[in-house]
Formats: sequence, C-alpha cells, structure tokens
Amino acid sequence: MKRFPSRAARLLRGITLAACALAAGGAQAQAWPTQQPIRLIVPASAGGSLDTLTRPLAQHLGEALKQAVVVENRGGAAGMVGAEHVAKSAPDGYTFLMGAIHHAIIPGVYADVPYDSKNDLVGVAHIGETPNMVIVSKRVPVETPQELVAWIKANPGKVSYGTGGAGALHHVATEMFKAEVGTPDMAAIHYRGSSQAVRDILAGHIQVMFETMPTAAVQVRAKRVKAVAVTSPRRAEAFPDVPTLAETVMPGFQVMTWYGVFAPKGTPPEVVSRMHEEIARALQREDMREVWKTAGVEAVNMPQPDFQRFWVAEVDRWSGAARKFGITAN
Repeated sequence: MKRFPSRAARLLRGITLAACALAAGGAQAQAWPTQQPIRLIVPASAGGSLDTLTRPLAQHLGEALKQAVVVENRGGAAGMVGAEHVAKSAPDGYTFLMGAIHHAIIPGVYADVPYDSKNDLVGVAHIGETPNMVIVSKRVPVETPQELVAWIKANPGKVSYGTGGAGALHHVATEMFKAEVGTPDMAAIHYRGSSQAVRDILAGHIQVMFETMPTAAVQVRAKRVKAVAVTSPRRAEAFPDVPTLAETVMPGFQVMTWYGVFAPKGTPPEVVSRMHEEIARALQREDMREVWKTAGVEAVNMPQPDFQRFWVAEVDRWSGAARKFGITAN
C-alpha cells in the first residue's frame, strides 16, 4: 500500500522550501551588484534635463557600488518607451529607470499604456525638483508674462509651442496655461525629446516652450533664448529677476518637475533599500549638490516608502488634471 506524507510532513517540507528560497534571495541581494553592469535607463534623448542629472549620479553610484553604472538613452512617447522597457525588465536589480513627473502624467493622457504605472514600477528614490521655465525665441518681441499673453492673443494661429512629446509635462503645463489665460490658438508641436524642441526654438521654428530648468538655464545663460517666467510658487534662486506665472498672469499656478529612480516590480527589497541609501549619500555630496544647484534643481530626498506613496498620489493627481482640462495624447 502506497503511503502519502502526513499533513505535518507536507507543512514542514513547505516551510523548508520557503526558507531556502528566502535564504537564496537574501544571499543574492547581499551579493548585489556583482553579476553585470547596472543599467540606468534615461527615457529621453541625450542632452535633456534627465540626461544632465543622470550622468553625474551614475558616476557616483558606480564608485559607491564598485560596479559599472551605464546610462542608456531610450527616448520616445514622452518617456513611455523607456519606462515600458524597465517595467518589463527582469527584476534582478540591474535595470533602473531615471523617471520624472512625466511618468505620473502618462496614465492620464494616453489611452493605451503598455504597462501598469502604479504597479509595475517601484519608487526607489526621489532625487530632486525644479520649476519649469517659460522661454521664448529671441525673435519674439516680449520680456514679461503679460507681454507674452498679449502677443499670443494678437497673433492668433501664428504661435506654436514645443514639447518633449505628447503628454509630457511641457504639453500639459502649456495647455493649462492656454486655458487659464485664454490663448486657445497656440499650437503644440511634439518632438521626440525636449532637446529637439530646444533646437527648434533656438532656430526660431517654434516660439514658446515650458522647459525644465536644467535645460532652459543653459540656454538662458548663453543668451540664446529669453526667460519670461517660472512655474514655481516663488522665484527661482538661480534666476531671481524672472517672475513667476503665479505673481503675474496665473494666480495660484504651480507646476514643479520632480525626478526619481524606479525599479521593476519584484526587485528584491534589499536591493531597493541599498540603491536608495547610495542615492541618498550621493545627494549629500557637495559636488553633486553643486551640479543640482547649477541646473536649478533642489536636491530633495525622502524615505523610500514615502516616495512610493508620493508616486502613486502623483499618478492620481495628474489623471484628474488631464480630465479637467481635456488633455489627451492620442
């Protein structure tokens, strides 16, 4: 007669197997990173704000982790292409996303997102925030937000603005601006990354852009474009003479670009924690803080669980804004 293991024996065997799996996972996390270079995916073209901030951070992380950290640009669809790649990557601690507020906006403006934003991406570390800067071509005859609004209204159908992709913050923020100040005829020109849009505003092919501070600051300091306003509640420390939209033409308006690092769902918690700790240490370095300050970005870190909650709340916030202003990217 065939004998079957008792219920107690089966339970003991299950506990043993689970313990072995946990031990193996723990050993793998402790050994991380040793197997291969870590890829930090920038979901935008080289030269943009994300790329500018990612490269020095990657260098410091490589030194701290004693493992190469490779920056890989995968632009397209307002950052969705790079985010999808990370969301569908193996959760082994060797692929991370350098994300931004754009990734919280995507679910609200795109009908078919090929991944679940809130569930497929885990927030690892919030690394900084910065206002957008409203910049105009040197050919545009305005200096202030009030003059900009008046000029757009005086040129219906002749003014276009650039974005880093349909559904990006450049797009959503400008559509909010249009709705509030009454300039519905300003047309959107969507590019595959903001650096391409910046090239066209330098050439005068587009007239206006809501660009993130790191990229805009370089062009403003070089006097290649004019800064008209910032989107923060207070004037930017790096540009104290540039007024806010809130104090001029849009009372109460506030849009801040934030940046953060994400991992695929299922990445070992020990790896997420270690990566968060090393990023937090990097942000405390004086040379890193100087890079952030020069770019007009405030280094802002928060505990990893808080960043995860912030990330989920931001997805909900921008989905609501998209519905309110009727913004879609399809």
